[in-house]
Amino acid sequence: MKQLTAMVLFCTFVLSYGQRPPKDIPQEVLEAIKTEVWIPFMEAYDQSDSQKLKSIHTQDIFRVTQDQNQIETGESYLEEFGNFVETVKARGSQIGIAFAIRSTALNDAGDMAYQTGYYRFSSKRSDDESLVVRGYGEFNVGLRKENGTWKIWLDADKHIQLSPEDFNAEEIVYELGKS
Repeated sequence: MKQLTAMVLFCTFVLSYGQRPPKDIPQEVLEAIKTEVWIPFMEAYDQSDSQKLKSIHTQDIFRVTQDQNQIETGESYLEEFGNFVETVKARGSQIGIAFAIRSTALNDAGDMAYQTGYYRFSSKRSDDESLVVRGYGEFNVGLRKENGTWKIWLDADKHIQLSPEDFNAEEIVYELGKS
């Protein structure tokens, strides 16, 4: 009988916990993350600015490239990522990135967040007149506040097939030059 009672209580707890409404994420948190992470990220790509790109990541960044089953961490990853945008600049090319946020979770202290979404990668090669969309990906990022500023400490992504319509259908889309 004790086992049955325990099982009923457990099931009641699980079912009631699963029925909670989603946590409301304050608009000021979303705006701060946009201003402190996503806009500088897009600007760093647009300007091929390795220092700006590095500044939005924590020093202990944990990077997962899912397509390649690869994990990179810390300063060595940041240097490699920075070198990528510097190489683009040296070639006279340009890159661009935009983000569509699908979900956001926030801890109770309000200093750690987790976002999922899509990104759209574009580039301009020497024979292109302007940026051309080259592909889409799906990302998961862990964000935390350091000295009052949001930074990326976990970044995982993979390439996916996605239509422009599906990308733009998300409620939150961040692109340079658009709000």
